Amino acid sequence: MAGNNTKILKLANRYLVLQCISNYEPITIEDIVKKTNLSRPTVINSVKELTEKEIVTKDGYAESTGGRTAALLSTNADAYYAVGADFEFPKVRLAIANLKGTILHSHHLKYPQDITAEELLADLPDRIYDFIHSSNVDTKKIEGLGMGISGIIDTNSGHSKFIERINGWKDIDIKSILEQKLKMPVYIRNDVHLMGLVEKRFYNPNDNNAFIYIGLRSGIGSAIFLKNTIYEGKNGNAGFTGHITLDVNGPRCFCGQRGCLDVFAGELSLIERYKAARRSNGLSELSDEDINLAHLIRWATGGDELASAILKEAGFYLGVAIANLVKTLEIPTVIIGGGASIESSEFFRSVKQAASDHLKFQFEDIVISCGQLEERDYALGGCFLLFDHLFNKPKLKLQI
Repeated sequence: MAGNNTKILKLANRYLVLQCISNYEPITIEDIVKKTNLSRPTVINSVKELTEKEIVTKDGYAESTGGRTAALLSTNADAYYAVGADFEFPKVRLAIANLKGTILHSHHLKYPQDITAEELLADLPDRIYDFIHSSNVDTKKIEGLGMGISGIIDTNSGHSKFIERINGWKDIDIKSILEQKLKMPVYIRNDVHLMGLVEKRFYNPNDNNAFIYIGLRSGIGSAIFLKNTIYEGKNGNAGFTGHITLDVNGPRCFCGQRGCLDVFAGELSLIERYKAARRSNGLSELSDEDINLAHLIRWATGGDELASAILKEAGFYLGVAIANLVKTLEIPTVIIGGGASIESSEFFRSVKQAASDHLKFQFEDIVISCGQLEERDYALGGCFLLFDHLFNKPKLKLQI
């Protein structure tokens, strides 16, 4: 029993050292000791093991302070690769990245909105397989696939329980289906949780304050960051914001209920409402171009009154939903991601105004800002998910 405990502690220490190097590279052994609160011999042994496995490498030397010059340590970006998939139906974004999050190969798909679950599952595994094997990366270094997926999931079993926008998509063992085809480990997680994870790692790595991340997608989701970690909930669905009920007598949502946030502010709903408004006003039908939120914002900015009215109303409802989240969680910092060019838009102003109006007695200092994550990086969340599982050992916490 004592031997097992020693082994677990050793693995935990090694993981902690790797986590520290990854977060603060390039870094010296002395700085790792300070940040991890581990003994110097423990850090040296962990670094030695990681170096022998070619996961950590020397990256030059620190400036001399009069004594012996200390080596700088960094992770070896090309030690392992991961495949990431961002399954935001009807869009699917794919990427292969190295340990530092550099994308080596990427691609995106878009499925017809009327496709059935059976048809999609017959196609998607082959598409991902072809994507991997048509890349120029060394596939022997690929350790698996991480997938961010919309709808209701069970991260414990790897099942996608329900995606309301796909006909017949219920209780799909997506993990097993993909593992059988790809012959590699597969992990799934809520898509917005993974977007928030990448936003955090790329743009707020040293900010340990709690915040709420809102993802503007085909529908709307959120990730709640507490003590530098996403709150997952029992099965990985915490922050299922798109289906907060705002009006029990409101329009019917894709999920079958009435008055969900998604029906007022989700991208697919906004596009359908805009098309319907054009028809009602006798305007020409839009072509089958790939219309998204960014188009509506651009048209509204250019004087399109229909787009402007729809976005203003959508912003109001999203602001009310944000106010409800802030009241419930008492977290006054909100980042809205997934909406290109929203910062100077009437939509964003409407969000902030509605949230402020509904929080004036609780918070005077609410901060709502726009995320910096770009669409090309969405699939990186799956890559980071895979790496987290790859190095997932009993963890200790950095003393920061």
